[in-house]
Amino acid sequence: MDTVTHGLTGWLISRAIPMDRGGREATAAVIVGSLLPDADNVMSLLGSEMYLRLHRGVSHGFAGIAVTSLLVALLLYKFGKWKDLKKLYLLVLLGQLSHIALDLLNSYGTQIFQPFYDARVSFDILFVVDLVFTGIIVAGLLLSRRRAAPAQVAMVALCVYVGFATFLHLRVEDAVRSAAQQHGVRVVSSSALPRLGEVHIGNGLSAVRLVREAWAQQEMDGMPNLPITDRPGRYPLPAGPFAWNGFIDDGETYIRAEVDPFSGAVSWKQRVRRGRDVPEVREVENIPDVRTYLWFARFPVVQTSHAGEKTILMFSDLRFGEVPGRRRPFILKVIEAPGRSPEVHWGG
Repeated sequence: MDTVTHGLTGWLISRAIPMDRGGREATAAVIVGSLLPDADNVMSLLGSEMYLRLHRGVSHGFAGIAVTSLLVALLLYKFGKWKDLKKLYLLVLLGQLSHIALDLLNSYGTQIFQPFYDARVSFDILFVVDLVFTGIIVAGLLLSRRRAAPAQVAMVALCVYVGFATFLHLRVEDAVRSAAQQHGVRVVSSSALPRLGEVHIGNGLSAVRLVREAWAQQEMDGMPNLPITDRPGRYPLPAGPFAWNGFIDDGETYIRAEVDPFSGAVSWKQRVRRGRDVPEVREVENIPDVRTYLWFARFPVVQTSHAGEKTILMFSDLRFGEVPGRRRPFILKVIEAPGRSPEVHWGG
C-alpha cells in the first residue's frame, strides 16, 4: 500500500486499542511501526537492480521486524516517559505487522521469509492505491477522536472490504480460466490481479493507452484466435476492487484480459511470448540485472528489435501498465553488439 495509508492504518489501530497508559508514546509506537518497513526505500540510492532485490526484503520479513521492533522500542523507552518496554515492543511490532499485512494485499510481492528465503508473496486482492480503503480509515479516525468504538468499527469494515475483494478475486480468476478453456487455450496457470480502475470520460477527451502496446497485441501464428477489443476514452480512478486483470499462462505465452468481476465478461487485451522462452534472453540471462529482473517479474515479456548490428531487448512485466503522466515502471533494456559486453539500462 502507499505510505500515507500505512501511517493512517497505524494511527487507526492505536485509536482502536483501549489503553489506560502510554498516551502519545503508545500512539507513536504503532505509527512508527506502521511506517518503518518502508525505510528500505533508501535502497534506491544503490541503483535499480539493488532496489528490486532489497525493497520489501529483510525489512518486511518476520525475522527482520522482530529485531527492528525491539530497537525502536528501546529508543522510545529511553527517550520517552512511558517505561513499559514490553508493551512498547508489542505496539511497534503490531504496527509493522499491519504494514506487512497491507503490502501482502497487492501484487508487488513481499519477501516475508527473508533472510532465509527470497520468495515474493502476494495475495493480489487490492490495487496498491485504493481510495475506498483509505477512506474507511480516514472516516474511522475522524469519528474516534473521543472514543475507540468508531475506530474498532472501521477496522471491522476494512476486514469486510478485504473479504469482499477476495470474493471478487476468486470470481475473476475462475472467469478468465473458463474463457480461455472455451477458446481452446491450454491453461497451465491462471491469476487474477487488481489493476488501476477507470472511468469513462468520452472518446474525445482521452487518448491514453493505459496498458496496451501495439507489439504486445500482436497474436502469433499458430495460436488460437482471441478477439482483442479496444475501449478508448478511459481515465484512471483507483477506487474500489472493481477493475481486474486476468492472466493465463498456456506454457508458451502470457495472455492478459480485463475482467468484469460482476458479470464475468472477459475482454482479451494481450498475448505475448513468455520472456524466459525468448532465445535472445537465454543468451543474457546470466547478467546480474537480467537475473534479478526475471526473479522479480511474474509475467516477464521481451520486445526484441535491431539497430544495425545491435540487438535490443526491452524487458517489462505485464503486471505493471502505463499510468498517465508517469513513465511505465520496471523497464530493463539490454543492448548487445558483436565484440562488446552487453549494455544494461534501467527505465527504458
